[in-house]
Amino acid sequence: MSEWNPRDPEALTTRYDLADWSVDDRADVAAALADAEIAHSWDGSELLVSQDTEQLVDAILDEIEDELDNRDGDDDDDHDDDGEDNITEYELDEWSEAERKQLCDMLDNLDIGYRWDGTMLLVPVGVEAIVDSCLDSIDSRGVTFVDDDN
Repeated sequence: MSEWNPRDPEALTTRYDLADWSVDDRADVAAALADAEIAHSWDGSELLVSQDTEQLVDAILDEIEDELDNRDGDDDDDHDDDGEDNITEYELDEWSEAERKQLCDMLDNLDIGYRWDGTMLLVPVGVEAIVDSCLDSIDSRGVTFVDDDN
């Protein structure tokens, strides 16, 4: 990976506004960039990369966008079950707002996509060990793993 630092005001940075992309889609972006060993960061829903990697990132985003378009066209009739098998849920109803904010900050720093459904945290399958570590580092009281397979 390069020496690019998104927090350096002198760093030449390209920003991509991915606000229209779902959290799961942005998680796919983070995974693809990690696989390609492209340093990146997030500022809310904005993706930040070094200007040196802009062409590579454009190609990756185009590829993901094509996959999303194909997926959307294939399952227009099945929207009720979209992605439910690819999500792990954590019920955090006993956590304070400050604890949930701290968790969000940790997940953002780790480039882990997530979303909230009330007090339930939804993350992509495959990142549970990392999320569990984050939860444990804050406070494990009141965390219930929800298993929909029963």
